[in-house]
Amino acid sequence: MQAGTLTLAGRTIPVGPRAVLAALRAEYDSMSRGLRIWVAALLVILAIAVPAALLALPPGWEVMGTTPTFEWGLLIVGYVFFAITTSGLCLASSLGTVFGIERFRPLEKRHAILAILSLTAAFGIIALDLHYPIRMVFGAVLVPAPSSPMWWMGVFYGGYLMFLVVEVWSMFFGHPTIHQVACVASSCMAIAAPATLGAVFGVLGARPFWHGPFTPVLMVASAFLSGTAVLAVVFWAVHRFRLAGALRAAQLALPGLRILLAIGLVVVGILVARQLVAGLTGADVRLQVATKALLVGPLAIPYLLLRLLLGLALPLVLLVLPMARRPRWIALAAGLTLQGVFVDRLTFVMAGQIAPTSGAGVVTAPYSPYLPSPVEVAIVAGAAAFVALAYTLSERYLDLNESDAHASFPGPAFLAWLRRRFARPEPADQVPAADLVEPVEVRG
Repeated sequence: MQAGTLTLAGRTIPVGPRAVLAALRAEYDSMSRGLRIWVAALLVILAIAVPAALLALPPGWEVMGTTPTFEWGLLIVGYVFFAITTSGLCLASSLGTVFGIERFRPLEKRHAILAILSLTAAFGIIALDLHYPIRMVFGAVLVPAPSSPMWWMGVFYGGYLMFLVVEVWSMFFGHPTIHQVACVASSCMAIAAPATLGAVFGVLGARPFWHGPFTPVLMVASAFLSGTAVLAVVFWAVHRFRLAGALRAAQLALPGLRILLAIGLVVVGILVARQLVAGLTGADVRLQVATKALLVGPLAIPYLLLRLLLGLALPLVLLVLPMARRPRWIALAAGLTLQGVFVDRLTFVMAGQIAPTSGAGVVTAPYSPYLPSPVEVAIVAGAAAFVALAYTLSERYLDLNESDAHASFPGPAFLAWLRRRFARPEPADQVPAADLVEPVEVRG
C-alpha cells in the first residue's frame, strides 16, 4: 500500500483529500464528452434533491402538497414505482437465472444491480415520507402485526433486499451454490412483494378505486412491465455504446425483451380495460366518480394521453411492426412504456383519493385537489438520478459480463417448451434475415 492509497480487492483506492482530488481529476479527463455531460446533469439533479430531502425530513414542516383529504402524494407514487420496478427486474431476469432460458441469460448481473439501486431509492423515498424511518424499523421488528398487509410488505421487501445483496455478492465473488439459492429466493420475493404492496391498497374498503382482489394482480403485472422496460432501455445503451456483453445484448437480450414487453403490454392492457369497465358499470358512486376523473375529469389528459395512448397503445404498435426488431425501436417502445407505468401509478394513487367521502360513504365534493410540491418533485427526480448515476458508475467500474452460473430450476413440461422457444439462435447463415437484429461490432 502506497501513501495516500488503499488496496481493496486488487483495486487501488485513493485516501486523503489530495489523492481523492487527483483521482477525480484523472477520472474526469478520461471520460468522453457525452459521459461528462450525462454525469454532470445527474449531479445537478442530486444537488437540488439533497436540500429538498432535508426540508422534507423534519416533522411539522409543511413542504408537501398533501392535505388531510389527500394524504398520499407523489412520494408514495415514487415509492411504489421504484419498488415494483425492482420486482419486475427480477421477474424478467428469472427466465434466465432460474429457468435457464439462454436468451435471457445476459440480464443476470445488470438486473441485480439495478434491482438493488431501485429498491434503495424506494426505501429512501418512503423514509422521507414517514419522517421517522428509524421508529418504523424498530416498530416492525419489536411490535409485529401479522394481520396487516403493510407489515408484511415491509417484511417481504426487507427480505428481498437481503436476498439481492447476497445474489450480487455471490455473483461477483464466485459462490455458485449460494448464488443459485439467492436467485430462486429473489424470484419468489419478486412476486410476493408487489402482490403484498397491491394488497396494502386492495384492502382499503373506504377507497373503492383501490379496493378489490385485482389490485395486487395489476401491481404484479405492472411490476413485470416496468422492470422489462428498464432492462430494454439499459441493453439498448449496452448495444449503442459497445459496453461489456454488447454482442449478446443485441442478438439475445433485446429480441427476448421485445417479446416480454409485448406480452406485458397485452396483459396490463386487459387488466386496465377491466378496471375501467368495472368502474363505469359498478354500483358504488365513489368508484364511478373516481373512474370518470380518469376519463373526463382532471386526470383525463395524463391518463388518456400519457398512459393509454403513449404508454400502452403506441409501444404495443411499435413492437409488432417489423422495424421493432431494431434496437432503437425496442428502446423507444420501452421508454414510452416506462413513462406510462409511472403515469399509471400516479393516476392510480390520485384517483383513489380524488373523490372525497363523508363518514357515511357519500361523495362530499366533485374532486379533491392535489398538486405536488417542488420538494416532492425534487425528491422523486433525485431518486431517479441516484439510480442512473450509480448504475453508470457500475457499468464503468464493474465487470458486467454475464456469469455462467444459474439455478437451473427443474419444472414441468412447459418450461422445457420455453427453453426450446427462446433457445440461442443458430449461426447467421441458418437463420432468416428477418429474425436478426442489426449487426453489432464490439470494439476492444
